[in-house]
Amino acid sequence: QLHPTEETKQVLRLSLTEFSLPKFYLLFGISKVKSAAVIAFRSSYRDRSFSPGSYERETFALTSLETVTEALLEIMEACMRDIPTCKWLDQWTELAQKFAFQYNPSLQPRALVVFGCISKRVSHGQIKQIIRILSKGLESCLKGPDNYNSQVLIEATVIALTKLQPLLNK
Repeated sequence: QLHPTEETKQVLRLSLTEFSLPKFYLLFGISKVKSAAVIAFRSSYRDRSFSPGSYERETFALTSLETVTEALLEIMEACMRDIPTCKWLDQWTELAQKFAFQYNPSLQPRALVVFGCISKRVSHGQIKQIIRILSKGLESCLKGPDNYNSQVLIEATVIALTKLQPLLNK
């Protein structure tokens, strides 16, 4: 059971307040609403005009994902200090790595960014895999410069490598 310290409670309060500000809606891809609750709690029962295709989904930038991931990591680390045997971060890192190194045009770029942000250690083998992914993305871009997925994959690998580079041995 979680028995948070006052410091942890303060981190949680500040994070909740921060995420409730309209300027942070964009980070979650819902900037075109006055209140996040409008989207989060809208149902077809209460609002007959709502349907999955009735609003335009905003794109979720990888830089936004980076910011959100770092904020969630801060919250998780604050909670983990109060739970000595907690393995949440290890499990999250394991899942992020699994999806980062598995080809999937929708998930792989996001997983690479998350893996880069939350990793506390990295091996040379993992860096090699990320460089191979970058190489494949560059090859694909050369074949067709309009390939949006390749551009996103390149951006994700650069973000991941930037985050992971300081963890490497000199």
